[in-house]
Amino acid sequence: MNPFAEGGLRGELADLIASFRERLAITEIDAGGIRFYEVRADEIGTPCHTRRAAAKWSTLTASGEEIFDAVHRIAGDLISADEGDPVLVVRSADGHEQDEALRALLRRRPSAQVVEVSGAKVGDLLPALVAGAPLRHAYDLIVARQRAGDGGLELVGRRLFGAGAKPGEATHVTITCTDTGGLLLAVSAWSGLLQPSELVSVDHAPLPPGRHVLRAVLERPGVVRFPEISGLRPNTRPWAEVVAELPAALQPAPRPAHLVCAIETAGTAQEFEARYHWAGYLIDLLAERGPDPRQLRVSVVAYGTHVFGGRHADRTRPALVAQGVSTGQARAALESLQPTALTYPKAAQLEDVLAVVSTLLLQQPGGTRTALLTIGARPPHPPPGSQSGRVPPCPSKYDWLALLREMERRHDLRSAAICDSLPASASPWHRLGSAALFQVDAVNADELALRLGMVTPSAALCLPFVSRNEDIGG
Repeated sequence: MNPFAEGGLRGELADLIASFRERLAITEIDAGGIRFYEVRADEIGTPCHTRRAAAKWSTLTASGEEIFDAVHRIAGDLISADEGDPVLVVRSADGHEQDEALRALLRRRPSAQVVEVSGAKVGDLLPALVAGAPLRHAYDLIVARQRAGDGGLELVGRRLFGAGAKPGEATHVTITCTDTGGLLLAVSAWSGLLQPSELVSVDHAPLPPGRHVLRAVLERPGVVRFPEISGLRPNTRPWAEVVAELPAALQPAPRPAHLVCAIETAGTAQEFEARYHWAGYLIDLLAERGPDPRQLRVSVVAYGTHVFGGRHADRTRPALVAQGVSTGQARAALESLQPTALTYPKAAQLEDVLAVVSTLLLQQPGGTRTALLTIGARPPHPPPGSQSGRVPPCPSKYDWLALLREMERRHDLRSAAICDSLPASASPWHRLGSAALFQVDAVNADELALRLGMVTPSAALCLPFVSRNEDIGG
């Protein structure tokens, strides 16, 4: 037997904890009695320790049983007969009881390693040694990438720490977040290329969409931290549910988007306030959950009612108060608007609005998603030659339906409307609100944004995305 100081015992235990296969048995013999410890690794290789049994010498002999027989009996239950499982006996005192206990342990396992030590307790050393053990299996971050053949999504592992990595080691990984709701950081001890074995941890990271370089730190086996991410919290959803809800393919790259808000200002302050509210609410919603701010432009058009009865035709035009600006600038433009006098009660300048919007859309880049939201009370004037005698035709001779159809054909326009009160089915409002039509006091803004094509459905990719040309590791 070789005498050990505490440092020598610590190193011996650390080596055994790093190298055992199924389990490590440790028996401690001292002046007071005997204690049995066990170190095992779970399904992902994370070691944990337990104290299996302990007894004083007086307890072992209380029933008249000899020390040798009592220890041999206990060892038969707690020490494996498999020679592949290492056994360490730590002895820190001399005497008859200690000699008999050691003889019984060696009868059970002749290959047991025996060390003598003073000034050290196994129970005090094990927690830090287990926490400081190197990884038995590699840890990967579960990411999604597009398959080379069909472009569908597959799960792969982005290497974080290889087998043998020690607590305190850090690494960086580059990923892309595609969901405005953030993503899940799932760490796994992978057994194969495509499917994870057991998960080490799954946390939700509230990251904005875009490319991110994450720093991962191995705190101890079974614990990986991402210290630079604030608001990280454990994911409570079953992993099978997460995988089942992943899309089959990544959503196409976002296109530029252009929202045009046309607001009738004619009427009372209360009527105008209700219309203004929904324009601002939609703009705020898109600023929070819509396209990338660099891809979204907003225009604001304010319109009123024509004036009839004068010597000259009414040539007033809707006011383009914001053209292709950011959501913040559009919000400021809205706040500059004021209600205006109602000069004609049965119709408004809506056909003139469509003429302004038609010219506006000719200046936008091709491939832009385009949406028109009209908020008001009165329908457009009929075009010249219309058989309707109750409402005079447009003074500027615009045909509202022809203008709308042309924008839908040339710019793939989606058109929605919010009315002070829902009109009869034959009203032009149903055509202006072909994508969505709401009454001003019953608007579903989420549905409105979705129908206008300004937001995508919520089933987005909740795992990090990497392109195929990025190194996965392995």
